[in-house]
Amino acid sequence: MGTEINTRRDFLKMAGLGLAAAANVDSLVRGAESQTGKNVDKAFFIRPEELTLKFHHTGAQRRLSFANFEGTPQAWKRACRQKLAELIGFGEPAPCAAKPVRSVEHEGVHIEAWVMRVSDQLSIPAYLLSREPKRQSATAVMAIHGHGEAEPCIGMYEDYHHRFALRLAQAGHFVLCPELRGFGALGDMAFGDERHCLDYWKSARGRQFTLISDAFLFGQTVIGHTIGDLLRWENWLSDNYGVQTVDVAGISYGGDLAVTYPAFSDRIGKIYTSGSMGSFEGIFSRCYNAPAHGIPDVLNWLDRSDIAGLSAPRPIRLHYGELDTPGPRNNSAAYNETVQPALAELRKIYQAFGAESQVSLYVTPNSWHEMDNADLRKFLAG
Repeated sequence: MGTEINTRRDFLKMAGLGLAAAANVDSLVRGAESQTGKNVDKAFFIRPEELTLKFHHTGAQRRLSFANFEGTPQAWKRACRQKLAELIGFGEPAPCAAKPVRSVEHEGVHIEAWVMRVSDQLSIPAYLLSREPKRQSATAVMAIHGHGEAEPCIGMYEDYHHRFALRLAQAGHFVLCPELRGFGALGDMAFGDERHCLDYWKSARGRQFTLISDAFLFGQTVIGHTIGDLLRWENWLSDNYGVQTVDVAGISYGGDLAVTYPAFSDRIGKIYTSGSMGSFEGIFSRCYNAPAHGIPDVLNWLDRSDIAGLSAPRPIRLHYGELDTPGPRNNSAAYNETVQPALAELRKIYQAFGAESQVSLYVTPNSWHEMDNADLRKFLAG
């Protein structure tokens, strides 16, 4: 929910200017008022109710959506993947080295903290979970957190992720849970530089989503950068542990990534996306989502059902909480009115690849925006 701003002082505090700056501005304003006399009566100024304010964007062209494409399913997949890569600013990541930092035993699971060096300016963390220290494994699960942090997924505290990475490891899976750009230890991507602030989800200055806007200025997206990171970790799993197949599970923004990142991977087996996969149209203005999954120009070319369809014929499971619907107190609103049309579009894509039976939907009764560990384990075991 947003922070209520009632005064100049509230605004300046949120903007990081502090009480001293607020006091100085108040003093200047009072001085100006004393020199100019009375203020204009506020009844003079235009009020919102005097305007027509029903604006929203319409007319998404979706030129490369499956239903609008003339050609074979295989040709559609190639064209759609190429356009998606262009829209998110994706490039194939180079191999990167990682080193272990520390390990712990927790609830019968061996957890290792790793740091990968992406460049001289960036390193990124991830957590490796298994019932015992692993040397080789043919399969692994990429557990992708949503808005929040990776740490609760592996057991630091309880939240809507319901420790799903830890629960998967307890069930016998080899699990990697990476921290995503803009969250947790990566909350400020310029943390070591006092001159800059590239933050997203947490900021003492007030949330400005500078990580998103800065990427847009360079024709890039945070979701594109993050997919590159996921592929780096996937390649690392293959090179160091012999992993050949990666199942992917994510919730919320992690669910968005769970349907997008597989389009660029040849190793993905099963896909479990919780609290995601409705249409892009309305998820910001209607559902009031934060902008991590924002892709400029996307609806002129394709929608989420097309992105998910790029994974055909891999098994894909859509999961929602029954109560995760639009409302003034829910900024997730994943189970909205666009879900069923998007599901129908996804089934048609899979049908064209002879795999309609590989698409499934489960809605957890009396549940909100939260992971269903029982359904997730059942899907991965099936």
